Formats: sequence, C-alpha cells, structure tokens
Amino acid sequence: MRLLGELFLSFLKIGAFTIGGGYAMIPLFEEEFVKKKNWLTDEDFFNMLTVVTASPGPLAVNSAVFTGYRVAGALGSVFAVIGVTIAPVIIITVIAINYRAFREVEAVESAFKALRPAVVALIFAAVYKLAGRNELVPLEWMAVAGVCALIYFWGVDPVILLVVAIVLSIVVKKVMLKYGRKGS
Repeated sequence: MRLLGELFLSFLKIGAFTIGGGYAMIPLFEEEFVKKKNWLTDEDFFNMLTVVTASPGPLAVNSAVFTGYRVAGALGSVFAVIGVTIAPVIIITVIAINYRAFREVEAVESAFKALRPAVVALIFAAVYKLAGRNELVPLEWMAVAGVCALIYFWGVDPVILLVVAIVLSIVVKKVMLKYGRKGS
C-alpha cells in the first residue's frame, strides 16, 4: 500500500506542477523514476518513452500506465493515472468555470506567453538528452533531419512518417536477416 501511495504522490506532483503537456514532463519523469526512486533503469525509461509516444493517448497518462504497471502491477497503473490526471482536471475545471474572468486578466495572458519559451526549452532538453543516449550514426541523424524538414517545411503528417518508418524498419530487418546480417 505504501508503494501505491508513493506512486500516486509522485505522479500527482508531476501532474500538478508541469506546464506544457506530456513532453515537458519527460525530464521530471526521468528525475523522479530513474534517478530518485530507481523504479526504472535508463533502458526501461527509454523503452517507456518509445512505447508511450507511439501509443494513442496523452503521453502523461500512457507514462503513468507503463510506470505504474512496471512498479506495482495493474493497481499501480490505476494509482499513477489518477495521480497524474487529478490536478490538471481540477485546474482545467476551475479555469473553465471562470474562463471569462481569466480571459480578460492581462497578467494571466502575460504569464502564459512567458511560459511558452520555458516549455519549448524543457521539450528540447528532453529530446537532446534522449538523442545523446541513443548514439545515432550519421545516417540516422540525416533521417532525423529529413523527418523534421518534412514536418516543418512541407507539413507532412507525423503519423504518416511514423507508419513509413515502421514499414521501412520491417523491410530492412527482413533484408538483413535474409542476407545473414544481424539487425538492430
């Protein structure tokens, strides 16, 4: 029961104090679950990010399901999901009820504008750390740059690129196996 309480409180803290959505939570997840609690190894964390970003649904909820299950089974997933969602639901409900009052307060609008660069920096830092751990070869860096260009300059849907990447990965793996090379 103590472990379930810890899971709940850890996810509650992250859900309550992270602005910017799931990707802004990545550094906090790593700090809390890999470094402080040792609930996940670096490899577990990277695998979790791979699974939760490719899965439908909010990254925060998917991360809570994965981590909660890994730490304390199905009940751990339930406690983690409740923890990560309860604060945002309460905050959004309060804002929705008072939307007109908040909308016209200049300080609120200024605060949201000021937070945008910090959120972008958090997301960039998470991506940079993950890329550094992945030890990409030059061809893979070119693929990353190409995907970014396709999305940014030509507006290609990321879902299409994800499907293409999966298909290419399967084809390359089969070709490598056919010709006796080990695939990664």
